Amino acid sequence: MANSWIFPSNNFGTITGIGEAGIETFKGSPYRSLAREICQNSMDARYDSSKPVVIEFSSFTIANTAIPDYSKLKDAMNSCLKFWTEQSNKKTITFFKKATAVIESNVISVLRISDFNTTGLQGSDKEINSAWLNLVKASGVSGKEGSAGGSFGIGKSAPFACSDLRTLFYATKDIDGLSAFQGIARLVSFREKGFLGKDKDSITTGTGYYSSDKRNSPIRECLSLDPNYKRTEYGTDIFVLGFNKSTDWKAEIISSVLDEFLIAIFNGELVVKIDTTTIDKSNLGEIIELYKDHAKIAYNYYQVLTDENSSIIEHEFPGLGTIELRILVKQGLHRKVMMCRRNGMKIFDKANISSTIQFAGICLLKDDSINAYFREMENPQHDAWEPERHTSDSKTKAKANMSLLFKYVKNEVIELGKKTTVDEIDAEGMGEYFADTENINTDNEDKKEAVSSATSSIEINITKPVKEMMGYEESLSADTEYPEDDNNDPDGYDEDYGNSGSKDQHDDGHNKTHDGNGFGRGEGDNPGTHGSGDNKFNNGFDFDDESKAKYLGTMPVRLYLSDREKNIYNLVFTPQKSAGSGFLQIELSGEQKNVNATLLAAVDLIAGTSLKCKGNKIYLDNIKKAEKNKLSFCLEYVEECSMEVKLYGYTS
Repeated sequence: MANSWIFPSNNFGTITGIGEAGIETFKGSPYRSLAREICQNSMDARYDSSKPVVIEFSSFTIANTAIPDYSKLKDAMNSCLKFWTEQSNKKTITFFKKATAVIESNVISVLRISDFNTTGLQGSDKEINSAWLNLVKASGVSGKEGSAGGSFGIGKSAPFACSDLRTLFYATKDIDGLSAFQGIARLVSFREKGFLGKDKDSITTGTGYYSSDKRNSPIRECLSLDPNYKRTEYGTDIFVLGFNKSTDWKAEIISSVLDEFLIAIFNGELVVKIDTTTIDKSNLGEIIELYKDHAKIAYNYYQVLTDENSSIIEHEFPGLGTIELRILVKQGLHRKVMMCRRNGMKIFDKANISSTIQFAGICLLKDDSINAYFREMENPQHDAWEPERHTSDSKTKAKANMSLLFKYVKNEVIELGKKTTVDEIDAEGMGEYFADTENINTDNEDKKEAVSSATSSIEINITKPVKEMMGYEESLSADTEYPEDDNNDPDGYDEDYGNSGSKDQHDDGHNKTHDGNGFGRGEGDNPGTHGSGDNKFNNGFDFDDESKAKYLGTMPVRLYLSDREKNIYNLVFTPQKSAGSGFLQIELSGEQKNVNATLLAAVDLIAGTSLKCKGNKIYLDNIKKAEKNKLSFCLEYVEECSMEVKLYGYTS
């Protein structure tokens, strides 16, 4: 029997439709999925560990008549269209109308995918349980174990999702000296008259093989559909017939390679060529820069790999194995950690670690044992861990170990964030960090904030907050929560607050505190904000007016802990807008949401004067654009913490 396409009968069994699960899995992002699955499979088959695996994605065209047994494959496509038109299946009809138009075109687009320094697909002479059979004929089967990537056997469907004909040709030259070539068309069931010489019609399984005999055996040569290419060394070729070649296919594949295999390329274990573009260790930085808009995630992680300030930590989990954790704390990074296999393939990006520390990290499962353990939790797409999938351990134990790993990663990020930001705490949304370089001692002394001699004698004295001292209509304790923000108003104070003054514990005058700095509207002798006493409080506004304050936008800011024992922080900031009076709003950065800080005292370090503060606000007299401000404040909260600072002003 001459080499030809064979579509086996279903023997009155299952009818196969167009919604084949494996192919549908990858249709959402076909090029990215293709790159991921191909690179994974090729790296799993690496031959010489001292050399990188090389993978080529090369597009070309051929005449339709150059397709092996072209007429039989074309007839099968038309038979599929006819059979499913009779069933009035709209989705199938739409697919095969396009497929028949493609295969009847004079020129057919093809993508060749070739790997080098791999073992090739071994076992092409066997009938079951070999690399060749598992790829070409088996369904839901994978012979990979341990730290190898694939384990479900659906990755083989990714190339079919990129074919308008759902047809591939495989060719291999393996390390055992065997060569093989075979075509696979994963179509739909159709009626074939006189199949295999029978007189009656037969309905096929939907999958056809370009084979050397009726047993669907491969041709014993390593053939090529690419007229400009012939394999001479070990490895595998896949030819995607009817390649769905969109305008952005190269960018998608390049982005996927950078995002998913950055570590492997960086370590010199993988080289990928996409037509005329080569990605390897020597030019990785250039490619990352060129494609940083397409591969933003990879751009973050590349900084982790190359920045000299990155921390590298090895940790041994008893009973599991060793991980390597790289962390870089730096402004603008995306706050995620790449969880990746030992071979450098990313599994997923771990988020929800810290909402305040700007960082990126890479967690590498460094040895085979920990790779094998977590591989058992991977979903079919290999982009998540699902503990209930674990086969050698209970769901509860697997989940506990996963949580243990996540907790360790989170703790290391937070601890490093503390060390890195003890002197420069991230104030999110406030713009870029800047160094305050005035009067810095360059000797081997600790760095100190520059403060002029005029303010050197100022000391913050903390007094216990007294109830009813702020002139509210109702008394508020130090830990009373303020109303939620509404319509972007800072802290959204109710209009009722501040309408009437309250006395303190002393009887020395109405509507004023013992210290004589009342805030009530009444006729106090001291400076109330609406009082008609002899003096006016120089901030020029009361709490009722805070809803009219405008956010003044991001600005350069530096915030650091200056006295651990007294819990005093120094803040240096430069407004980007002028606004007259206004206030700073301080919030403690939480994992899920921010919490209002409680300020006990504040001092202007330049003017040498105390500043009014209430709740989480520090009130300012005169906000000037581009003028540096320095102040200190004391928190009631005693733990070291990250904070967010926002500046509001009255611009009318």
